Amino acid sequence: MINLRFCNQIRLSDRAQRMSRRSGFTLIELLVVIAIIALLLAILMPALQRVKEQARTIGCQANIKQWALIFSMYAGDNDQKFPGWLDSPDPWPEQLKELWPHHRDTNDLFTCPTARKPAVASLGSSNWHLGGTHSAWSLRSNSACVRVDCSYGVNVWAQSVPGPDADARYWQTVPGKGAGNVPMLTDSVFWWACRESVGEPPQFPDNWTVGSLPCCVNRHNGFVTGVFMDWSSRRIGLKELWTLKWYRECNTTGPWTKAGGVQPGHWPEWMRSFKDY
Repeated sequence: MINLRFCNQIRLSDRAQRMSRRSGFTLIELLVVIAIIALLLAILMPALQRVKEQARTIGCQANIKQWALIFSMYAGDNDQKFPGWLDSPDPWPEQLKELWPHHRDTNDLFTCPTARKPAVASLGSSNWHLGGTHSAWSLRSNSACVRVDCSYGVNVWAQSVPGPDADARYWQTVPGKGAGNVPMLTDSVFWWACRESVGEPPQFPDNWTVGSLPCCVNRHNGFVTGVFMDWSSRRIGLKELWTLKWYRECNTTGPWTKAGGVQPGHWPEWMRSFKDY
C-alpha cells in the first residue's frame, strides 16, 4: 500500500512538472501570434486609411457648403454682384470677413482637412506662397498686413469689374441658366482657382507653373470639392475641371475633354487613372 501511494505521488509530481513546462508560449508560438497580428494590421490599415480620407472629405464638403452660404448671402445683399477680387488689396477671404466673424478664430473654415498646415511657417519678405496637395497657400493682406492661410481658391472670373471696357469674360453677376456648371470656389493651391485661361494640367503632383490650373490638385482621390453659382456644392473630378464654364466665353469642349478628342495617354501620368469626362 505504501509503495502504491508513493508511486501515485511520483505520477502527480511528474504531471505537475509537465503542466508547469507547458504554461508558457514557445518561441514558435510567439512568432505565429506576431505573424497573425501583422497580417491583420496589413489587412485593416488600408481600410482605416479610407475611413480617415472619407472623414477629411466630409469635413471639406462641410466647409464648402458654408462658403456657398456666404457667397449667396453676399450676392443677395449686392444685387447679385460679386466682389472685385483683383481690385482689392486683401485676399478673397478677408473681403468677406463681415459674413464670417464666428469662424475666424478657429480658421477651420479656411482650410481643407487634407491641407490644413501652410506650406511655409514664415513668409519672410515675400507676400505669398503656393500651397500643395497637403498644404495651404499663404497670402499677406496689403491693407492690414494680415497673413491668410487657406486651401481654397476663388474663380477670379466671378467678379464685378466696373466700366465699359471690362473684359467680356467676367461674370459680373450671378448667371441664370447654366449656373450649376459655373464654379465659384474650389480646392486650390493658390487664392484663385483659375488663371487667365483654364490652362493645362500640372505635369507632376505639387508642380504648378504659370500655365497650369491651380485647382487641379489631388486632395480627394481624383476629386476636388467646389461651390457653383447656383450655390450648390459637390465633388468635381480632376479631369472634369476642363468641362466647367469658368468664364463667359470658356470652351467646355476644349482639347482636354473627351468631346475635344483628348486620349488617356495625353494626360500626365499621375492623372491617367482618374475618371474621364
